[in-house]
Amino acid sequence: MLITREEGFSLLEVIAAVAVLGIILVPACSMLAGGRNAVLLGKHQTEAATLAQDGMETLKGYGYEQLRSLMVGREELELEEKLGFYSRKYKLQIIPLEAVAAVGDGEILFVQVMVSWSDVGGRRSVSLSSLLGRGLESCERFF
Repeated sequence: MLITREEGFSLLEVIAAVAVLGIILVPACSMLAGGRNAVLLGKHQTEAATLAQDGMETLKGYGYEQLRSLMVGREELELEEKLGFYSRKYKLQIIPLEAVAAVGDGEILFVQVMVSWSDVGGRRSVSLSSLLGRGLESCERFF
């Protein structure tokens, strides 16, 4: 009678190999998940910045006089629109030139566009601001 020895891995060796593999894979998967979240946040910030820039260019394209005519009788105007996942808010505010510089007669129109969204980190936003004005010729020496 011929006896052959079959060799293989013992149960203890298999458990040790699985434990080592688990110790290596858990941090690697965690890094991949963190990288994915960072890429997703970057994507949302880029899209929000693009929407804010588009909104700002639209407002500035109207020009001072047309924007000022929207604000008849008001010192401040806020408008909001939903753009799918994002919310874009426009803020227009009149600042008398005398409040900024003690010269001339005129006013500055403060324009702000804010795009916001929600994600797992909470509420996030991107904001752009600009100034349009009338009667600023007398301030050239200050700016």
